[in-house]
Amino acid sequence: DPNEPTYCYCDRVSFGEMIACENDDCSREWFHLGCVGLEHAPEGKWYCDDCVRELGIDPATMRRK
Repeated sequence: DPNEPTYCYCDRVSFGEMIACENDDCSREWFHLGCVGLEHAPEGKWYCDDCVRELGIDPATMRRK
C-alpha cells in the first residue's frame, strides 16, 4: 500500500516488534528493534539517537544532562 506510513531509520512500514521514541516531536516516532540494535524493548523511557543528540539526553540514563 503506497499510502501506508513509514517509520524508523530504515523508512519502512510497521512490522514486527517496534519501540516508540519518548520525544513527542520525534519525526520518526516508531522504530524496529533490530534497526536500533535492541532484542527487547527496554523498561522505562527510550529515545532514538537523533532525539538523544537534539535534546541533550544522557544515553546511559535516558535523562537530560
